[in-house]
Amino acid sequence: MIKVGIIDNNQQSRTMVRVMLDHQHEHNLKVTLDIGSIGECKKVQPSQEPNVTLLDIEVNGIGVIPDIYRKFPNTNVVVYSNIQDHNTVLACVKAGAMGYLTKDTCVNDVISTIVTTYRGGSVFSPSISRNVIQQVQQTIDYQSKLSYRERQIVEGLQHGLSYKLIGYKYGISLDTVRQYIKRTYKKLNINSKGELLAQFK
Repeated sequence: MIKVGIIDNNQQSRTMVRVMLDHQHEHNLKVTLDIGSIGECKKVQPSQEPNVTLLDIEVNGIGVIPDIYRKFPNTNVVVYSNIQDHNTVLACVKAGAMGYLTKDTCVNDVISTIVTTYRGGSVFSPSISRNVIQQVQQTIDYQSKLSYRERQIVEGLQHGLSYKLIGYKYGISLDTVRQYIKRTYKKLNINSKGELLAQFK
């Protein structure tokens, strides 16, 4: 038996998932955890610990993923959400998510994801996978346009360094740093530091 947990503040959404899983017969799945927030885990018995936990992060937030693992060390968290931007997906993976599904995923794919994750695999919705791949490819393309020194300066900005500190770190003047920044803006066809950092997230 594969024990499944659902953490979603939307009662209707939780009910739909439960009904969906209860009506499948090919795999022995059982919902043992059905709660709205991580705070309700205090009431959960050890026997209810899920093998796979479907988590909606829209209200609970990404930060609850480590909390779930502290409460249920043997579970595997799969994010189940309407949020699809690549930064959120990557943040979830870094926090420990083993998969990411959008809520428009069909029943069979949700079930398949639960089984695959339980067996040690990872599954991401096709649209999520495509978005992440495109972003990685785009970042590589941006980097290829810049010189080694320009990439160093971008890295400094990513770490929150001021122009002055970047100059000190690489042994160049403040004016030279500014020249590199202007050149980088021109190559990438952007006009601000915010746009620059967004390109390299």
